[in-house]
Amino acid sequence: MRHLLLALAGTGLLAGWPQTVPERTEYRRTSSVAEVRGFMEALRKLAPGLEPYQPKGAPRATETGKPLLAWRLKGAGKDPLRVYVNANIHAGEVEGKEAIQQVVRELLQGKHPALRRDLDLVVMPAYNADGTDALDPAIRPWQPNPTESGVGRRENAQGLDLNRDLMKAATPNTRWLLAMLNDFDPVAVLDLHTTNGSTHGFHLTHGPACTMGADEALLAFNRKMLVEVREQLKTVGMPTYDYGNFVPYRPTAEKPPTAWETYDAHPRLLTNYPALRNRLAVLSENYVYRSWPDRISDTRTFVLACLTWMTEHRSEIRDQVRGAQRRWQSATAKGAVSLPLSAKLKQVERYTFDWVEPLRDDKGRLTGEKGRTRLELPSFVGFEGQDFVEAPAGYLIDPAFIPKVLPTLQAHGLKVQLGNSRPKDLKVLHFLETGRKLSPGAYQGVFTLELQGAWKTEPPLKKQQAAWTSADLDRALYIPLDQPLGRLAFYLLDPRSSDSLVFWGVFHTALVRGDGMWGEPPRFPILAVGHGEATMVSPTPMAAPKTQE
Repeated sequence: MRHLLLALAGTGLLAGWPQTVPERTEYRRTSSVAEVRGFMEALRKLAPGLEPYQPKGAPRATETGKPLLAWRLKGAGKDPLRVYVNANIHAGEVEGKEAIQQVVRELLQGKHPALRRDLDLVVMPAYNADGTDALDPAIRPWQPNPTESGVGRRENAQGLDLNRDLMKAATPNTRWLLAMLNDFDPVAVLDLHTTNGSTHGFHLTHGPACTMGADEALLAFNRKMLVEVREQLKTVGMPTYDYGNFVPYRPTAEKPPTAWETYDAHPRLLTNYPALRNRLAVLSENYVYRSWPDRISDTRTFVLACLTWMTEHRSEIRDQVRGAQRRWQSATAKGAVSLPLSAKLKQVERYTFDWVEPLRDDKGRLTGEKGRTRLELPSFVGFEGQDFVEAPAGYLIDPAFIPKVLPTLQAHGLKVQLGNSRPKDLKVLHFLETGRKLSPGAYQGVFTLELQGAWKTEPPLKKQQAAWTSADLDRALYIPLDQPLGRLAFYLLDPRSSDSLVFWGVFHTALVRGDGMWGEPPRFPILAVGHGEATMVSPTPMAAPKTQE
């Protein structure tokens, strides 16, 4: 009870403001979608400024009819910084959902005047609306949960992980988010999570965008921001570090940790995707083994620290974003750009970690500690690109696939044209496939397809395959790379990209033939418009300006 009273005093609830569901149930429950709406609407009645937000052309509900609900709090000052906060993409990780409701209440209470003045904020507390309402005490039993309600499900009602859907955009949730990015255009996206398992000594871990092929200077600035937030949080007794896990994942006394490694460089992840749009991103992963109230409090503290840093560096953030956009425009104007098809972990520093040897109960919950060991370990919390290739000037999509592909490209905000607008002085290139791997099992509902090969001026010779005519080329869909989202277009459309529409099965009817498919082989559905034959180049990323460290 003392903990609760302190929390109430610290958030101003004793002054008559609405309480979140955990606060008013003494942390026995987490909120449903309807309860989030009720709380936010109660705030609207008490203070001006908070309004429901719906992006232009976005879905309003999930496949099951659950509403997709967001709110916007416009900055009270001149030229505020636009920031989006996403919570509950994995609905078993509920702390961000509760913390962001508290943050909005505090802004309306006037507790953070600089943030209220200098931020234009959109928040979506229950992004995975289907998972949010599928509460079950049996889910994620290894973390201290709200005992009465339990927590929600990780995936949506169709069994898809929404945090793997950013490129294929198969769900209404993702199409809502893409519409928000196109409409609201935030300079930064915060995505709030909870870890799954490593027993480290941090209250929370975090990460910047680690996206292969993104602007290197912008990625470095993104990391700089979080390092400075980390150092600031140390001064208030909150240890944090880059998100990752020990190697091995479950260390023992016989096999203690030898390194710390972060996650993934694919843009399919929400924290990575904004970097291909030349924007910043922040991953928040509160520590699964801390108490349920502490996890909410830690997330709140971290979000406020990030938002404070952003308001204090508004001009610098805008300069960095504009610089990334200028560098891409300049590079594509000069000719070919090299981009990586894969990335490997790189050591960023050595860091001192606390490795907690846990005592667990039969549900895997941490009930105590056998001890702590302080270790200095190599920290692999960055990536470097590899397998660089020359990006073409643009891509052509077979007219037969336009109805299938065009809505996805438009959802991403890409500029698309008819093929007759392509640069006629550049060659049309055909894909020469040299290898492939069709996944033996489904990943996110898709038997993914990885292709190897190169672009060549001569089409591969296949009997009975339909040739491309001049009329076909003119009726095709042309997507140029010399546009603000050109990096994104490359990773969506190059057939060798491991997050492309080819990878995600959009062209399977043409590229994956099997029993019962007796007709003539279809032609490869994507062409490149290039500066010559594209070949492998040395793995040297596009250089950042010398003024950037």
